[in-house]
Amino acid sequence: MRVLVIGAGVTGANVLKQLQKNPAIEIVTADPRQEHHAVKEGIIDKVDIHEVLTPLTLKTVLDRTRPDLVLLAMAAEDMGLGKAPGIEILADALKQEISALSMVPVIEVTRVRR
Repeated sequence: MRVLVIGAGVTGANVLKQLQKNPAIEIVTADPRQEHHAVKEGIIDKVDIHEVLTPLTLKTVLDRTRPDLVLLAMAAEDMGLGKAPGIEILADALKQEISALSMVPVIEVTRVRR
């Protein structure tokens, strides 16, 4: 199984650690940021794709990676959308649209804040 993990921050790093427990899972990572927590912590060597995942780029990213499953592990502030008021609403709408347009399952993974 090939899994595309969108996000290599703290949440993505936790997802990657869990997926790495199964050597049968092939992991591909995508994150538009310059610095990645998962790389800094040595969980992965590098991020495979540095493209922002949006409804416009979805087909290209999926064609390049050919995943069986997509895990969205990015908070709104990590999506490269800026910090304008209400950006969380836009980020949620983008995630929903990506999920609806994708031909493979897309699951959002969020970090529980305590």
